Amino acid sequence: MSKEIVLVMGFNAGGKTTLVNEFTDQGYLRMNRDSVGGTLDQLAAKARAAISDGREKIVLDNTYLTVESRKSIIAVGDDLGVPVRCVWLATSFEDAQLNACLRQCKMTGDVLTPEQFKSKPYKNNPNLFPPVALFSAKKRFEKPKQEEGFFVIEKRLFVRRWDDDHTNGAYLFDYDDTLRRSTGDKVWPEDPSEVEVLPGRKEKLDELKAAGHLLLGVSNQSAISKGLPEAKAIACFERTNKLLGHDIEYRFCPHSVPPVNCYCRKPHPGIGAYFICKHKLLPEMCTMVGDQTSDKTFAKRCGFNYVDAEEFFS
Repeated sequence: MSKEIVLVMGFNAGGKTTLVNEFTDQGYLRMNRDSVGGTLDQLAAKARAAISDGREKIVLDNTYLTVESRKSIIAVGDDLGVPVRCVWLATSFEDAQLNACLRQCKMTGDVLTPEQFKSKPYKNNPNLFPPVALFSAKKRFEKPKQEEGFFVIEKRLFVRRWDDDHTNGAYLFDYDDTLRRSTGDKVWPEDPSEVEVLPGRKEKLDELKAAGHLLLGVSNQSAISKGLPEAKAIACFERTNKLLGHDIEYRFCPHSVPPVNCYCRKPHPGIGAYFICKHKLLPEMCTMVGDQTSDKTFAKRCGFNYVDAEEFFS
């Protein structure tokens, strides 16, 4: 059996662990910083020692996003005469974001808040990282090239597979200017008395509910970060539901931008991931209805279908 070093690279939460299992099932020794610790150079030194001790095949899975980060393990291959194969898992930034949110929901029961990322037991957990980690990875990424010293570069596309129990569909709705409008001074209601349901909404929701569809709500409420009491925002949601005649389960993001410090603000997929996990949704069976580009992008990142509110309620 010929010797080989396999370097698996890609974004955080890109699906590398699943890919690495292909190699460990074939007898490759897996080495990564999450399990071994240390720097990439120290990891390369441990790989060198393992090969020198007789290990034939090693697979290393770290992000390895830059040319500099890949140098030390390539040098090991050069020094020992062992070919280094690069397996680049080309997961999109958007898919990695959804993966990160789904992982949080499975590990903690919810998408983490900016405050939770900074506190125990989540702080410094490599599997639970804030949005800035992926934005930084996207900015730093350097495409692997043959001249770096790789024996071969193999590009793999990320393929999402849902568990067999994800069989449910749903309709998800934005609230402001999709289901309701404000009669107050702001474009969003700040008091329940300012909530006005838009024409045709109740009738359409009645049809959907009668047909057995699950109705969910997703909303950005950055006014909370600017001083609107969260209780007031909740009261406005409850008033909206009462006027519609439906107890829509809703989630909202109370944070503002910039900077982007949460996954729950549309177009980021945090709330969608929460609903997917909680209700065992199959995204292709779900439809997001909204009125903003952020709603459309949110739907795309979650794998939902999208229909503009004006068209849906016409």
